[in-house]
Amino acid sequence: MKHLITMLLIAVTLSLAGCVTLNQSGRAVSFQENWGLVPFVNNTETPYAAERCESIVAALLYARGVQHLERIAVEAKPEELGMDRGEKRQREAMELAKQKKIRYVLTGAVNEWRYKVGLDGEPVAAFTLQLIELPEGKIVWSGAAGKSGWSRDAVSSVAQQVLERLLGEISVLPEERPKNPQK
Repeated sequence: MKHLITMLLIAVTLSLAGCVTLNQSGRAVSFQENWGLVPFVNNTETPYAAERCESIVAALLYARGVQHLERIAVEAKPEELGMDRGEKRQREAMELAKQKKIRYVLTGAVNEWRYKVGLDGEPVAAFTLQLIELPEGKIVWSGAAGKSGWSRDAVSSVAQQVLERLLGEISVLPEERPKNPQK
């Protein structure tokens, strides 16, 4: 009996170790429109976590079929460094995106990007994303996801898995969905 309980506990532990929590909502959007990627907010203690996340997101959006993606960068002023996690740059980039007549803007926040403290040092990554339709500023899709990986995984690898799964939840107009490749 003890052996069965031990095996059951091990199975439950292993199944939870790589969990992804995913919450999302939204409507179908077009990958043919002009998209913008604005600076993300860094809610972590890890320097440049937001910039790393933005880079992964840009690559994943291109891979999913977004054809016109502009990364809208706004320089941080030296006196603002350390005081702002990116909210001000994000707001300024949103205004710039409106001026550039961009239809959809993807914005987000990095909520975790670290290794857990302990013997194994498991990587953890968590994000919130919002897709905003301009010029109205209407949120057409939002999602949040996080994952803890294994001790041999890199944080960037776990982050890519989470972001890929999260972005995969964005509904695309039926006529733009990729055809299933022939095997």
